[in-house]
Amino acid sequence: MKTIIIFGSTYGFAKECAQKLAEQIDGEVVLVNVVTEGIMPLENFDNVVIGGSIYMGQVQKKVKAFCVANVEALKSKRVGLFLCCGLPQNFEINLKNAYPDELINVAVAKECFGGELRTEKMNFAHKFITGMMKKASAKQGTAAPVMQMTENITKMAASINNVGK
Repeated sequence: MKTIIIFGSTYGFAKECAQKLAEQIDGEVVLVNVVTEGIMPLENFDNVVIGGSIYMGQVQKKVKAFCVANVEALKSKRVGLFLCCGLPQNFEINLKNAYPDELINVAVAKECFGGELRTEKMNFAHKFITGMMKKASAKQGTAAPVMQMTENITKMAASINNVGK
């Protein structure tokens, strides 16, 4: 079984989650950061896992563009979708914003891997916006958690590994 994990990562959290997922998937696994790398032909893979991080309600543009451009090819694969977002209660909304409905409907697994604000890596504009979002969340009592949902990574790996069982 060959799996490709295609992800978008700006500050490294989604990359770390993709790496942890890769360690738990049986068979050959290839990791590709769509933001910085080219993607191999999908016909070489049985499983395709796609993920990215949510920032300002959106996944990385290259993740979304890849899905839209390849939706027909992806529908013929076993697909898993993940998002890294600091507010897991918004996962379903973020999922619909990130991926085409056709892909969501055929995915064998859809998981939220949590989120983490890495302000030390952010540029000034992102730090400023993040600071405003933190203040607004604190007023509403919905502060963004800093966590990795390892149980959801394990759950997705189990779904991908469960071929014909």
